[in-house]
Amino acid sequence: MDTINPAAPTLDAVLSPTNVALQTLSGTKETNTSVWINNIEIIPVNPSTTWTYDFYLSEGENNISITCQDSAGNESDEASTKIILDTISPAVPTLNEVITPTNISIQILSGNKEASSSIWLNGTVVISLNLSTDWSYSYNLSEGTNNISVTSCDAAGNQSSAVTAIIEYDPNTYVDAGNASGTEDGTETHPFNTIAEGIVTVPPGKSVIVAAGTYNEKLIINKGIVLQGAGKESTFINGLGYAGNLITIEADNVTISGFTIDGNNSTSVGIYFNNYSFISINNNIIQNNTSYGINYSNSSPTIENNNIKNNNYSGIEIATGGAGIIKNNSIVSNQYGIRTCGNSSSEITRNDISNNSNTGIYCRESATPIISYNTINNNSYGVLIDYNLTWGALVNPDIGGGEGGSVGKNNITGNSIHGVSNETPHTIKALYNWWGDAAGPKYPRNPNNTTISSDWAYWSATGGDIGFYPWLSAAP
Repeated sequence: MDTINPAAPTLDAVLSPTNVALQTLSGTKETNTSVWINNIEIIPVNPSTTWTYDFYLSEGENNISITCQDSAGNESDEASTKIILDTISPAVPTLNEVITPTNISIQILSGNKEASSSIWLNGTVVISLNLSTDWSYSYNLSEGTNNISVTSCDAAGNQSSAVTAIIEYDPNTYVDAGNASGTEDGTETHPFNTIAEGIVTVPPGKSVIVAAGTYNEKLIINKGIVLQGAGKESTFINGLGYAGNLITIEADNVTISGFTIDGNNSTSVGIYFNNYSFISINNNIIQNNTSYGINYSNSSPTIENNNIKNNNYSGIEIATGGAGIIKNNSIVSNQYGIRTCGNSSSEITRNDISNNSNTGIYCRESATPIISYNTINNNSYGVLIDYNLTWGALVNPDIGGGEGGSVGKNNITGNSIHGVSNETPHTIKALYNWWGDAAGPKYPRNPNNTTISSDWAYWSATGGDIGFYPWLSAAP
């Protein structure tokens, strides 16, 4: 007779709570025994020492008792466990109102949730399971459109439906002189009403975007930004009542575009900078300054597609160390169109340099500008190469065929005194240009001067002349 009870079975670890109704239960048992769950035989007597069984849970609390019986009917002590089946999703969390658009990259998202749940943001858990019914999370926005999806998840793994929001993050700063609402934060919805506020607020590398209007401000740009106007015909920076520089650049990587920059015969310089890199000034009107439209040194800017006019001295003043490229500008009705001074070495190409009361392009000291493809018309002097003993004779513009690589192709016509005037004691190269007549320019001791209608290539100093042959026989 067998009256000895078999050893109690074991039950491998179970997951509780769970949202999976079908659970595989397993463990070990004594050989030649059966397995019973809640007094129901689920595995008959067999010699194995392991067991496994798929058990369907009921919603809620499932109390499980597991015993073994041998062939004589002796029953073991039980192994027991409790598994909670929870298939009910938690309530949808709430998301407090978000600000959109915004220029603040870090946003605090917050709301309510069901107790004993976690918070997931765009599929990633950001707040672990906890008893609180409130939640808050610091979220770093990406530039542009941010799609936000917030769900809750309970301990069983049930996930709620999502609450969603869209946040537009625009790190640029907006300015509109017409904003009289009293609410200003630099966003497109609530712009500042002065450009200076925009410059202070905007992060480096981003833009201050200025709506059409008039801005009576004196500006210092001290970080690398784009200052973008709505258009040069509609967006005005006005210097009335100010002196000195209307705009001073004090940083690398600055672009100014889309403005009328008007000194109103009050400021001395429209735009000034010294020793800064990657400066771009384009698509502006720069006018009515008592000295210079643009004045720079020790820098290599790109100055293009501007209308620089009616400045009392120079449209552009390039001082020591000035280089860069000046192209596709209209530089008219100043006293001097462009003055190149010191050891400057800018490239001047494809500009209309006309109707300046003194000189279109003035060169002095040791300046070596490269001059090509320009229209240089109706000035007193088209190009004047100045000289005195104090400066020495290092000034040497390349107007075509010289060491700087100019291809000429300048249209030098209608200048009332000289098209090109060389006052130095050395030769200035000005080949491949149009002088207004197929016979070439007038020049000293040319017997045909009285019969041709071209501009002068003039020199007077011993040893100084102008190399102008070959010239173009028609306008470029």
